[in-house]
Amino acid sequence: MVNTPENDFNTYCGRILLEDYSDALKHKVREQMTACFSFDQINIPIMPYISAWRLDRPGIWYEYVSKRFLSLFNCGPEAIADAFCAAILDRREYNNTGETPIIKELVLTGKELDSQKQILREKTGRTGAMEAVYKVQLPDRRVLWLKDWASITTFAHDGICLSPGYLTDVSMELRQKDHLSRLNADANRDKELLVEAERSAALGQISAQVYHEIRNPVLSIGGLARRLLKKPPADPQLFLEVIAKEAERLEKILRNLFDFTRRVELAPKLSDPVQLVERVIALLQSDFDHFAVRATLTVDGPISELFIDQEQIYLALVHIIKNGLEAMLDGGTLGITIRQSETNVMITIRDSGEGIHVVHKKRVTEPFFTTKVYGTGLGLSLAQKAIDLHQGELVISTIASGGTEVTITLPRKSAYQEEA
Repeated sequence: MVNTPENDFNTYCGRILLEDYSDALKHKVREQMTACFSFDQINIPIMPYISAWRLDRPGIWYEYVSKRFLSLFNCGPEAIADAFCAAILDRREYNNTGETPIIKELVLTGKELDSQKQILREKTGRTGAMEAVYKVQLPDRRVLWLKDWASITTFAHDGICLSPGYLTDVSMELRQKDHLSRLNADANRDKELLVEAERSAALGQISAQVYHEIRNPVLSIGGLARRLLKKPPADPQLFLEVIAKEAERLEKILRNLFDFTRRVELAPKLSDPVQLVERVIALLQSDFDHFAVRATLTVDGPISELFIDQEQIYLALVHIIKNGLEAMLDGGTLGITIRQSETNVMITIRDSGEGIHVVHKKRVTEPFFTTKVYGTGLGLSLAQKAIDLHQGELVISTIASGGTEVTITLPRKSAYQEEA
């Protein structure tokens, strides 16, 4: 074991710094270890690593391994490569081939992966990058999906490939995807799957994000339309359904973006907040039934009418409640409570889902931020905007016993009412 006091790593589990390799390679290892060590010290849900392998030999080893990575497999750094390989149930890639209208899921089982290792290694060596999702079974029998992103640098003089990367747990997203696939495997095979590690929240990058969001639906529609023109099938129904679905998705993205960016002129009037919530529950009843979620409404005492733009608050409630529903794909309860104080009316929505990770808590209302496989990340942003326009407050918190609590606070007497 080699100490690296300049970074206080304490122990070194690799080989390169111990053996006769070039100064350039050793410098690169130390530089990347510094970056990985820094990431490992802050509370973000990624597991950095540095792997390496010889060009003329099978097998890999790790120059650096996150403690969180090691703890998942309950082993030391010298055994993690074998433990991780043995735990792989399947490997998944998501690619748009350009010919098909959707992003295809390419799955290799653990056994197939063994026979494809050399091909995958050559492919990633050419591209200089690799992105995949691994389904693994841990020693405690839990099954997780780990997204792996890595860059590859070849040091030909040393005969070494060096690959820094990181793993993230995307189990919630992949369970959702697999759940939907089981319900309708054929239909879901023709849907786009977006796997994003993170999304920019800065308004200065909205144009790039919009391009990213609309590109794949446009490719889908264009690809299918060209196929229909070139060689119409006997039954074009499936093609037309996908075109209609993608067009609907485009419309939703653009409508949400327009709603978020446009200047809203409120049209407030006296409205009953209880009736407003009941309207939303009725609208989403089929979703509650589909996901086996039991919704309850509790009205704590008499509730005053509010001087609000009814449709703006209605849409905010729809976005918030749908967000809670999507956190309970295996069923649960969603409780809505309405109460009032001398100055405000409070609407509290509690779900029994997995809750919000502490790292994501401050970002959930940012535009285009989402941890879901599907979605534009604008729902809670639109809700926040509507509530802000009413001089209200939106508070989102994780419940200790599990789930998320969202409280909307609206003033009983607003500035608009005073003007009126």
